[in-house]
Amino acid sequence: MLTHSLAVLGGLLVGVLIGIVGSNGIKSSDSQPPASPATTGATAEAPPPARTMPERTSEAPRTAKAATGEIPGDGTFLVGQEVRPGTYRSAGPASSGTDCYWARLKGTAGDSSDILANNAGKGPATVTVLASDKAFQTSGCTTWKRMG
Repeated sequence: MLTHSLAVLGGLLVGVLIGIVGSNGIKSSDSQPPASPATTGATAEAPPPARTMPERTSEAPRTAKAATGEIPGDGTFLVGQEVRPGTYRSAGPASSGTDCYWARLKGTAGDSSDILANNAGKGPATVTVLASDKAFQTSGCTTWKRMG
């Protein structure tokens, strides 16, 4: 039993020593890959930062759909600007095996407290968007069509 304990202790010490010796003499600048010839010039510019959200290039498609009484199946749409108040109907999920989700919102901060009413289902859905709603959110649904 004592020999097993000594073997474990010896292995632990060897691991610690390898960690200490392996980290000595390495500076953070030493761990950087060498600069490529294209980036060593003094006039090289840094690339623009990566975008995390897709940029909407035009408001026209969203407002045109609202004017025709249609709401695409995915997105958050401002009531009065992108969506007209009224009753809308969707045939249900855009693809089988998923739910059609909708929410009427009193704010657009993304908090659950912004939800006035919501639902998710696998069949047709009807919702009445009120003029007092801030936004209408939908996900996974076919196009919503204004009724009446």
